[in-house]
Amino acid sequence: MTTFPIYQIDAFADRMFAGNPAAVVPLDGWLPDIVMQNIAMENNLSETAFIVRCDPATDGAEFHIRWFTPTVEVPLCGHATLASSFVIFNILGFDGDLVRLQSESGILTARRDGDAIVLNFPKQPIVAEDIPATVTAALTDAKPSATFRVASRDTDFVAVYDHASVVRDMVPDMSVLGTLAERGVIVTAPGDKPGIDMVSRYFVPAFGIDEDPVTGYMHCVVAPYWAEYSGKANVVGYQASKRGGIIDCTVDGDRVHLKGNAVLYLKGEIYLAD
Repeated sequence: MTTFPIYQIDAFADRMFAGNPAAVVPLDGWLPDIVMQNIAMENNLSETAFIVRCDPATDGAEFHIRWFTPTVEVPLCGHATLASSFVIFNILGFDGDLVRLQSESGILTARRDGDAIVLNFPKQPIVAEDIPATVTAALTDAKPSATFRVASRDTDFVAVYDHASVVRDMVPDMSVLGTLAERGVIVTAPGDKPGIDMVSRYFVPAFGIDEDPVTGYMHCVVAPYWAEYSGKANVVGYQASKRGGIIDCTVDGDRVHLKGNAVLYLKGEIYLAD
């Protein structure tokens, strides 16, 4: 019997039972992909992150990181990176305030900022594109003022609305959105409360997640849009899921800095038969 530690972290939250929960599994070396996928499926969280120490001299980073939803491996995930960074800084005894993580999306960094952690992620450009009418109808009766797709991943649709209440009150038909193979839908609107520049949600039933609670990757899509709209480099987003969460975003060229807190919920062990 082989055992591995596992931690569950509430990311982009300053209290338990808020933000987005992610599992983090530190490893000495990669397990077979099917085993990691099965662990993620068993966890049944939107993301499970696996991290492996590496040699900074040869890899340019201190850790490798990979992310799995319950059904697929994904190339980028913000909240599970924040959760992994929390584990690295607070549990694994990492010496330093900046850690580099090698990923499928290149080198990502996480930096301590008081009690918070700031992630340095790649901006996700969007291009104007019509969304199928069946999809917009499945979201809400209101019509979006603009529609896009995420160019860098050629997957997610983006629908922009004029009023945050439309986004907050949305009850999508997941049976329709679930037919979008390898596509999710991001919906966003200008903020409606002081200190909030944008309100957004992210639906990804095709990846085994009806609605992601708080999404770092998504804010690399919407933050540049609203930063350009407002003329400000720093914008604050609220993700209006049931759990909800706030992400402080700073757009810096082709990068987006995502600032948030994280809270340890549980720690345990995974038992695998040899």
